[in-house]
Amino acid sequence: MFAIKNVILTSLRLSSCSKSTKNLAGFFSNKFVSSIVPNFFSTSVPHSLLRQLPSISTNTSILSSVSSLVPSLFLKKSFPCLEQTRSVTKWSLNKGKRKTVKAVVARFYRLSWGAWIRPMVGRNKRHWSKTAKRKIRSEKHVFCNSTQSTLLDKMVTKYWRKRRFYVDDVYEPYHQREEYSSSAVKPH
Repeated sequence: MFAIKNVILTSLRLSSCSKSTKNLAGFFSNKFVSSIVPNFFSTSVPHSLLRQLPSISTNTSILSSVSSLVPSLFLKKSFPCLEQTRSVTKWSLNKGKRKTVKAVVARFYRLSWGAWIRPMVGRNKRHWSKTAKRKIRSEKHVFCNSTQSTLLDKMVTKYWRKRRFYVDDVYEPYHQREEYSSSAVKPH
């Protein structure tokens, strides 16, 4: 019994975890571990006796097998990922097709030559602190760069990648680019 306790304590020391007996007492109160190892951290055993117990030398294979018994909260604290992700469904359940991410269609607009535009960030925020010129500037749209445009193209289906024709489209003049021969209206 003492050998198992020493192996666990040694593995905790090697994995740079806390050696306080309070944390270990919580570990040994686990139902699975308490069925294997009796509770050495009960109030009847003084802590000075625990410090005087001889330690044994163990090889790494035993330590690696025991480390699976140690709860993950002793080893490394993992924090939840706070980064927002927009996952693409590559294979739908019904038909097995890609699905469009609805947030892309709602927030961005694709021009016919492949660029995506979006409104400026924070255009409706803190109006009281903005000057009149800055409010007018914030009503404008900005281009996404090529990396973002490629990513947005992957997040929508072919339906949204081809040109959409709307009645009284305010973006009509921006759908062609004169510097490219394929989208130029005026002859060169």
